[in-house]
Amino acid sequence: MATTRTTSPSSTASTSSTRSTRSTAARSGGTTRSSAQARGTRTAPRAAGRTEAKAALTEVRKPLLASVGAADIAVAKLLALPTTTSTEVRRITDRVGSLPVQASRVPTQVGTAVRALPATVTAQISDLQGRANNLYNSFATRGERRVASIRRSPSTEQATERTRTAVSQSRAARTSTRRAAEAVGRAVVDAAPQH
Repeated sequence: MATTRTTSPSSTASTSSTRSTRSTAARSGGTTRSSAQARGTRTAPRAAGRTEAKAALTEVRKPLLASVGAADIAVAKLLALPTTTSTEVRRITDRVGSLPVQASRVPTQVGTAVRALPATVTAQISDLQGRANNLYNSFATRGERRVASIRRSPSTEQATERTRTAVSQSRAARTSTRRAAEAVGRAVVDAAPQH
């Protein structure tokens, strides 16, 4: 059975154990198996795992992006509310003026609507799922665009850079503290009386 060689640093140990397993198997006359095969773990390429992880991550992110997109649309509608209010008031005023004419047509329209109700309900139910799916996807797309624009904004980039700097300074402080503690430990050992 052939073993797969990879170039990642973590595979160096498994490659050397595969060599020792191979030489042991050759001496004993048995079959060769890599340590990953002996443990029963997968030896699939990492790229396939990354692709699967990205696909899963996309599916996990989609509801979040859809909620961001829905919130973005809500904010846009609220910002447009002062403009649309005056338009809506005019439209309602016009409709109130035409109510007497519409009221005379109601009996005929109700009869027609009741007869067409089964076909109308069936068509609306079948169309509802498609419309909901399209709306959800549009929310997700809009959310993805909004998140991307936030990531590209100068203030976000500045905050990201400051965070990286803080992390780097924290690591440097941790390293210097560890080294100082090691130096103190060595000094204590050196200063201790020897028996």
